[in-house]
Amino acid sequence: MSLVSSLIFAQGVLDVMKYTDRDILGTARYMSMAGSMGALGGDPSSIFDNPAALGIYRSSELSFTLNATPSVTKTVSDISKVDNKFFFNFNQFSYVLSIPSGKDKGYVSSNFSFSYNRLKDFHRRVSIGGNSGNSSLAGYMADFTQGFYPSSISSDNEYVPYLSVLGYEGYVIDPNGADSSMYLPYDYNVSQTGYYAVEKGRVEEYNISYAANVGHFLYLGVGFGIQNMYYKLESENGEVYTNGSNMILSNVFKTTGVGYNIRLGVIARPVSFLRLGFSFQSPIWYSMTDNMRGNIITNGTSPQGDISFSTPQGYSSYGLNMPLKLQASVALILGKSGLINFDYVYSDNSTAKLKDEQSNNIFSEPTFAFENSEIKQYGLKNHLFKIGAEYRIASQFAIRAGFAYQTPGVSENAPRNLMNNTIRTDTEFFVDNTSLYGSVGFGYRYNGFGIDLTYAYSESNQSFNFYQNNATLMTNGYFGVDANYSSNAKIKTIRHNAVMTLSFKF
Repeated sequence: MSLVSSLIFAQGVLDVMKYTDRDILGTARYMSMAGSMGALGGDPSSIFDNPAALGIYRSSELSFTLNATPSVTKTVSDISKVDNKFFFNFNQFSYVLSIPSGKDKGYVSSNFSFSYNRLKDFHRRVSIGGNSGNSSLAGYMADFTQGFYPSSISSDNEYVPYLSVLGYEGYVIDPNGADSSMYLPYDYNVSQTGYYAVEKGRVEEYNISYAANVGHFLYLGVGFGIQNMYYKLESENGEVYTNGSNMILSNVFKTTGVGYNIRLGVIARPVSFLRLGFSFQSPIWYSMTDNMRGNIITNGTSPQGDISFSTPQGYSSYGLNMPLKLQASVALILGKSGLINFDYVYSDNSTAKLKDEQSNNIFSEPTFAFENSEIKQYGLKNHLFKIGAEYRIASQFAIRAGFAYQTPGVSENAPRNLMNNTIRTDTEFFVDNTSLYGSVGFGYRYNGFGIDLTYAYSESNQSFNFYQNNATLMTNGYFGVDANYSSNAKIKTIRHNAVMTLSFKF
């Protein structure tokens, strides 16, 4: 049996916020300057921030970038753990075509670019251990199931949440009396909790851009991008009860999406040592599809022995509009040897919106009214600050460094609310906090050939919960709370990027 309906449940506020920001990824030069090139240009990855950056080119160029990344996830909880993962990526490929007019005044040149750039990586492994004391995932399942009679709890009944079906079939929840619609957990007292997850995926963009150079003092650009998103989470959320029995709730959740956006940009050079840049990035309009499947394995909770029970494969499709972004940049040209660039990027995550790709009944409430109200309530204005510098120590050699800081894009109190008849059974959730980025790099040029090498360090911080504490059934059919809660763990994900770009100008 498969369920096909965004009415069953697509994404919540925390799911959406996972996709709103992007990593600092691209060419080695771009990454070595922390992606701060919005007023400098002349680099294929800077075109994804400001298409006017393409206008700086005075010759054509081919480039591609490789990136090796060890990822370290550190968890601070009752049982602190460290997990490692290594992955290797193809970061970017670009072809820049410069068409000069033959003049140095007025219209100087037209430049075109065809580029691929990886914008975000989801790859990591997470391990968490602890002791939730007098709170349990089984208790959450019991609260989730209140109001349903045992005779109705079946995988054939699409109006019953599958989290309830798994809990009931796995004997981790029981009716409070014969044929009662009230439920109790197998055991409120948990001696140990554990969570393990593998995340995979990326966001990548294929981009076509055009820019014009007007008198070497004004550069105008426009770009069109097609973005491809893939995210997959495989997780195990389990607990051991005081009598030694245990339960493991496993989930596989996958999201794919295709979207597009438009960018407009300008770079001005009012004086020889100063460049000013500004760019507008439209919302990204995505068409999304979710696939999900859950399974419960219990040992010792049932007199019938070990139990394994799965949900059917479920999926939903919907639209997702990401927030627009604005970027302002200023660059200082320090003689013929040095340069420094400052970027500020602004977006408002509360403006993200889920949309039903099927037409709504004109007499009913919009499908995602509740989810969108949560996004508006808990999404934050996001601020990204980037600074990058380059110094040419010889005509062919340059050294670079950069730093970036990003504020949280979602409130620390954002809840994990599920619809009370959802097919999804992944109860865990991550809440993003601040992110840091630092980098150093080196570049060499000779007769049109170039090689750039960079080391980049990134650090993202999150809080984690096994499930929504103290959740209750709300009057609008969603299960959760709109209240403060304390996180079970703090998670720090550290990535060490070793990046190499090869390029050829002609």
